[in-house]
Amino acid sequence: MSSFAHNLGKPHLSISPQGIAAIGLIDDDTRGGIIANVHPLRFAVFSDVHGNLEALEAVLADITAQRVKELICLGDVVGYGPNPSECLEMVRCLSCSVVLGNHDEACVEPGMERTLNEYARAGVIFSRNQLSNAQKGWLRNRPLQLDFDDFTAVHASLDDDEPWQYVLRPADALRHFLFQEKPLCFCGHSHRPEVWTLEGRRVRCLAPANDLRLPAGARTLVNVGSVGQPRNLRPEACYVIYDRVSHSIGFRFVPYNVKETQRKILAAGLPRFLAQRLALGR
Repeated sequence: MSSFAHNLGKPHLSISPQGIAAIGLIDDDTRGGIIANVHPLRFAVFSDVHGNLEALEAVLADITAQRVKELICLGDVVGYGPNPSECLEMVRCLSCSVVLGNHDEACVEPGMERTLNEYARAGVIFSRNQLSNAQKGWLRNRPLQLDFDDFTAVHASLDDDEPWQYVLRPADALRHFLFQEKPLCFCGHSHRPEVWTLEGRRVRCLAPANDLRLPAGARTLVNVGSVGQPRNLRPEACYVIYDRVSHSIGFRFVPYNVKETQRKILAAGLPRFLAQRLALGR
């Protein structure tokens, strides 16, 4: 992702447990958030909230019930949904690590919406009009990539041939793995929960599961799905819990009040399709 990061003038951040222990990270609006423990053992990783407050509240309640303290957001907090400002403020208040997504970028870079389809463009314009200048400044300062000692967090593919590439097919995953230096990487962007592994030159796609042991000796890419607009033919909000001790991940599918979000989308004057798709998970 280096060339795209340099084009945007945004760094990627490298965070080690030793560094956390030595200095403690403070959310100074340049780092993407706090990682509180010296060496946290479990992470909740979520992505693509897209202004869906009901889904975000349900996911955060589930994370609390699962007793996970460390959270990572993989971007696209805004766009599509009716509550971009509220969702952004809620994520900010978590003081968690947050990377930049393409809808986040489009909200703070006028003209970028022209590269999006009509539904995404409508959501970005709506979100841009809802966010305060302070919120836009916070988004603008999110890094593109976070590197922990054993994994990387990013919104889209690490393949830097073009910005914001999807990982949908084995060939996409193989290109991504050319740039993945850590054994494990978490991404979002496609809204589809999936696990890709690379052993030698062989790429496999594993189905999401509640307790999936990561294969030893392989590089793994985990798409954590979407909180606010799932596209895996299920309406529930989705996120992942990563356990460093068992070297496993668990996909969590969380019901929320879809009808209330649909009502608010229509009341906001956003395209009807953005409401309809939520019930279909597509």
